[in-house]
Amino acid sequence: MVKQFTLTVLSIGLMTSSFGAAQPAQLRSRCLHGSSEQPNQRARREQALKLARQINQAEHAGAVLPPSPRTYRPLDQLPNIPPAPDGFKLQFYIDGPTYTFSLKDTLDACHFAIFSDQDSGIYEAIPQTGVRIVPVETRD
Repeated sequence: MVKQFTLTVLSIGLMTSSFGAAQPAQLRSRCLHGSSEQPNQRARREQALKLARQINQAEHAGAVLPPSPRTYRPLDQLPNIPPAPDGFKLQFYIDGPTYTFSLKDTLDACHFAIFSDQDSGIYEAIPQTGVRIVPVETRD
């Protein structure tokens, strides 16, 4: 009886430690975008990129030629802008002469995001995982 109990405890311990060791790899493999992106996740990402292009196009439609200062409109005043794709959260900020927005994938364990601003460049990224502090006197 004691021998069977000991084997059971050892088996559970091995399974638990194996699970614990596999967890970081499992978290990394849950990234929805990247080299192992599934077709349904690619479609969501492409919808978010399309939305980013539509926002930039709407903001720049009827652009005023310089030297007149450019002012941008709030998101709710832009025509024909669809809602963000499922799982993406849209954040939009405007102060008149500039705007910026991000589309963050709330379903992605790696926190994939798309962002842009009044310069119309569209960027895709995931946040850095570590922070490196560089003393001021060592910068070039």
